Amino acid sequence: MGMADFDLIFQLSVKGFQPRGEFSPMIAGINASCREVLDYSIEEMVGKPVQSIFFDEQHYQKFHMSVRKHLLDGGTAGRINTELRNRQGKRIGVALVFAAVYGIEGNLQGIVCVARDIGADNRVEQALQQSEERFRQMAELSSEWLWEQDALGRYLYNSPGVSRILGYAPEEVTGKFHSDLLTEPVDECVAEVQSGNSKVTRFYGLPNQYLHRDGHLISTESSGIPILDANGILIKWRGVDRDVTEKRRVEEEVRRAHIKLAVAQHEMKIARRIQESLLPAGPLIIPGVQVNGYWVPADQVGGDYFDYFCRDSDTVDVVIADVSGHAVGPALFMVETRSALRTQTHMVSEPGETLFLLNSFLYDDLSQSDHFISMFYLQYCSETGRMSYANAGHNSPLLVRGGTRSWQPIDAEGLVLGVKDVVFFEQKEETLELGDLVFLYTDGVTEAQAPEGEFFGMQRLSRVVTENAHLSGEELIGVCVDELNTFHQKKTFDDDLTMVVLKVQEQTIK
Repeated sequence: MGMADFDLIFQLSVKGFQPRGEFSPMIAGINASCREVLDYSIEEMVGKPVQSIFFDEQHYQKFHMSVRKHLLDGGTAGRINTELRNRQGKRIGVALVFAAVYGIEGNLQGIVCVARDIGADNRVEQALQQSEERFRQMAELSSEWLWEQDALGRYLYNSPGVSRILGYAPEEVTGKFHSDLLTEPVDECVAEVQSGNSKVTRFYGLPNQYLHRDGHLISTESSGIPILDANGILIKWRGVDRDVTEKRRVEEEVRRAHIKLAVAQHEMKIARRIQESLLPAGPLIIPGVQVNGYWVPADQVGGDYFDYFCRDSDTVDVVIADVSGHAVGPALFMVETRSALRTQTHMVSEPGETLFLLNSFLYDDLSQSDHFISMFYLQYCSETGRMSYANAGHNSPLLVRGGTRSWQPIDAEGLVLGVKDVVFFEQKEETLELGDLVFLYTDGVTEAQAPEGEFFGMQRLSRVVTENAHLSGEELIGVCVDELNTFHQKKTFDDDLTMVVLKVQEQTIK
């Protein structure tokens, strides 16, 4: 290499100066980078002794002895960490690489020195040491598993938390690779980072699954940050694994519960359709009378029940009932009640007898389930205008006479079904005339509540019924529903709502 090439390399080096002379070197040259850092001009430096510009006595002696030793040992180059001094007297830590320059005849021509500022390295190293100390102190106190891994994913440090989470002592895990502890392949994101093919960046909440020392599975969420040197090169990873095994178990239980709930809701919808199919599909109309009904459960299915049917060409049977409780249990009793009731009508012809037999039939099932049934049963003959009825502890229906705004409750003595095995029910009679109506309802109507807690109540219900008694049964029920919705101010009610209206129509009553 020629001198021109050498000078070019020298001028482009990080920091450089050229002492000449064997052991008492004088400065022969200095490049621009060194001039900038040390804040001297060429004229101030060239021709001056090295020790008078760059070194104090202590550091010059160290530099001098190192150069001398290398030359006496036959070496041509060496390295030493030392300090240089700038114009202001500030000391700058450097890694000083020196090389001897020999002439053609082998005689020493001078020494070329290149210095690299290691102050930044020292500061980074010091900061890392302080960070390491803080990390270790925090790790010792944490119940979570804090760790350090090298760039390849090998554990360098493990906090005591690894014992609580995986059952291993920290030293048992140190030296193992991250992948050695997993039960599943390394997450693609982590694998890419560890391979060096990805931009080095922090990660958070990555799911991992490990095998505990005793063999059971442990789920964790792993978060980590890269530790880089001054040049941005990855030194290691530092992070934490948090045990989320219980969290995952609960999440799985919730997921399964949601599935079961969805299945149950689907089944409840089917049950509701079945229950609706057991109720009258529309109004019952025969010469002289019309019966309308309305039913909406508080849940998907309900315990309220109503029915009406023709016993013969001019006789109508009407029943309304309320099974105690809500949802599936009462709904099943509602189905059983309907089946038993339809069976009893072929055996007896009077309301009181019907309730007697129905109680006997249902008593065993009701008493074992802690449910009971209230029921009102009436029978109306349009040919005679006679209405007979019996009551098993149900709300008293309203009898509104045509052309008036007065009403009276119709009631008879009788215990709810399912409390005693033998119960006799009082039966009473009324004669109905043209325009009269009977309004039957369940307690969900009168016990509907306003937002402030007030009940809809009997007084409000009787006012709505009497003021609208001139309407058809269907229209009257519609007005009642509107009044209830306005009063309640919610989309759903706390109890089932059921209403039935029997109204005497145009026909001469004998």
